[in-house]
Amino acid sequence: MKPNTFLTAAVFLCLLSGLAFSIPAIAWYRETKVKHADRRIRFLAHHDALTGLTNRPQLIEKLESAIARLPMRGSSLAVHFIDIDRFKEVNDSLGHDGGDFLLKSIAKRLRAAVRIDDVVARLGGDEFVVVQCGIAGKAQAESFASHLAAAINATVKFKQHEILTTASIGVALATGEDTSPEGLLKSADLALYAAKAAGRNCIRFFLPEMDTELQARIELERAIREAVLNDRFELHYQPLFEVSRRRLAGFEALIRMPAADGTLIPPLTFIPVAEDLRLIDKIGAWVLREACRTAATWPAHLTVAVNLSPAQFVAGNIGDIVATALTEAGLAAHRLELEITESLLLGNTETIMAQLRTLKTMGVAIVMDDFGAGYSSLSYLWRFPFDKIKIDRAFMQSLNGPHCQVGTVVKAIIALGRELHMRVTVEGVETANQAAFLEAAEGDQVQGFFFGRPIPASELGASILADFEKAMPPASPAPAQATKLHLVNLSAER
Repeated sequence: MKPNTFLTAAVFLCLLSGLAFSIPAIAWYRETKVKHADRRIRFLAHHDALTGLTNRPQLIEKLESAIARLPMRGSSLAVHFIDIDRFKEVNDSLGHDGGDFLLKSIAKRLRAAVRIDDVVARLGGDEFVVVQCGIAGKAQAESFASHLAAAINATVKFKQHEILTTASIGVALATGEDTSPEGLLKSADLALYAAKAAGRNCIRFFLPEMDTELQARIELERAIREAVLNDRFELHYQPLFEVSRRRLAGFEALIRMPAADGTLIPPLTFIPVAEDLRLIDKIGAWVLREACRTAATWPAHLTVAVNLSPAQFVAGNIGDIVATALTEAGLAAHRLELEITESLLLGNTETIMAQLRTLKTMGVAIVMDDFGAGYSSLSYLWRFPFDKIKIDRAFMQSLNGPHCQVGTVVKAIIALGRELHMRVTVEGVETANQAAFLEAAEGDQVQGFFFGRPIPASELGASILADFEKAMPPASPAPAQATKLHLVNLSAER
């Protein structure tokens, strides 16, 4: 029974028994309540209200004491900085009650996983710190970090739901020389950044160069936020060619971000960071608007392809975003191709499928990108009527290698697409030999450096005009010099 409840019950029993509820008794009751409240205030000053773990101020004090004892003990200590992977998704799907339940469950597991001299703290949100005292070196710290990760990774049951969690852990070691609590926490936090950057659900130890990497990461985050705020991204367009008709079919829009020195930062560098910053929705909406606006100025037979990130489907309004982009640009829906990878379909498949069907009813084409790079692409081909399959560039890179069956596999995918009434585009075509192979295999479309590199929108006019002149018969015989120049221009595009 809680103290307050006990006191109230005692007073009530006194009244029922007819005993006089004297002034001294009231004074005792009030004094006891004050003492209880004072103990509660002192507890909350040193502990986290939700989990009961040590809070940051108390953690700093305990770290200072542990560091001061290191020279006498001749041992080391390790600070394990723990972050629960994708904790926000738990809050979004199960509400704050589910998130709080998970945090309290993890706190209980961490307490059970440590020794009596170790310290477990919660710094806020989904961040925990464990101080491992009296260790001999890195190997012992690494084993303990794996032990903590295993404790966290066990399934948590909340009502009718099973919550599967993983953790990213950054570890910093202290030896007693020029060590401070703040420095150790910062080093462990830097190691945690490295664990997240490595894909989460892993352990990383602090290295001195991580400080430099953190500064670069901070600068990249600042540049991304500024680019989002001021629309400072650029789109480059790579051509897609029809094999049978030997003509330009459209372009794929590829995002670039200008750096301070005028160079362009590739998407593989900044897109993962933008996803961590939860800015990918805004960037994706800008790409759709800009690509549709540019494509509306092209000849009517040319299409534009835009890549969609799985994060863009989380909010469930991707259909509205696409519809707005098409309407504002005045672009016919059938000229827009939306490319997705199979990783999108590994989550809530039915919800994703419903959104894809909505997009398809609008008239846009849905494309399975990087086909063959995953493990379960075939299962999706009969579950959703894709308009096109894009064979991953890895096949073309291996075509002339020791893997003699690559060509056979490519031909089989092309035949499969034809049977399913899906067009097939082959990416990564960079040589004349590869282009000749695909022509013989009767592929539908090709894309790659052999046919054209990604170029800014300002340079598209010359490329479109060159293809138009090639497709149209000349009104009169062209001079030999002009014909030679035309061929040189086409060669330059490649």
